Amino acid sequence: MSWENHPWESIYAKDGRILPESLPALDEVVRIFSENGCVFILDLGCGSGRHSLHLAKAGFSVLGADISLTGLKLAHEWSQEEATNIPFAQIDMRVGLPFATSVFDGVFSAQVIHHARLDQIRTTISDIQRVLQPGGLAFVSVAARRDEGGPFEEIEPATYVPRTGSEAGLAHHIFTEEDLRCEFRTFEVIEITERADGQVLAIWVKKR
Repeated sequence: MSWENHPWESIYAKDGRILPESLPALDEVVRIFSENGCVFILDLGCGSGRHSLHLAKAGFSVLGADISLTGLKLAHEWSQEEATNIPFAQIDMRVGLPFATSVFDGVFSAQVIHHARLDQIRTTISDIQRVLQPGGLAFVSVAARRDEGGPFEEIEPATYVPRTGSEAGLAHHIFTEEDLRCEFRTFEVIEITERADGQVLAIWVKKR
């Protein structure tokens, strides 16, 4: 699936700057990144820029990256409105991250990397580790429960594609805590928590 045909491209083209509020977890992310001396942060799957702006206003140098060109245009406009001048890059994380090795102090990715097949997710996780500095931190949240609201197709074990709704055609891989620990096993796993009444799992990891 090319970026032009990706469901997020049509979502941003249709609905504009969606999800304007930052996740409640972002205050925790800011605190932990700050306490650990993180300066340069990759917002992986930045969408229309809500978390990139929050992180930039908290004093971090931020690079926002997303597959949707329309989402990135919205993020750039929002950044200019807020005078944050954040750089943004169009990427497809399913095939890897086009960034130098050991360049970021931190990676933030909220409800993004699970939108792929498991082999593609593994490529993303491997590259998160590669682009982090030794000792760098990553906060990643993923789906822990499938939405029961409509019909779906199971395209591989634990990976579902809704047939209807705003995310129709978008893969959702569902993780258990055991799955998450396994996929991030090459990192030092600091913490895994359940969020949003069990719908989401969040993991903090450090590059060894």
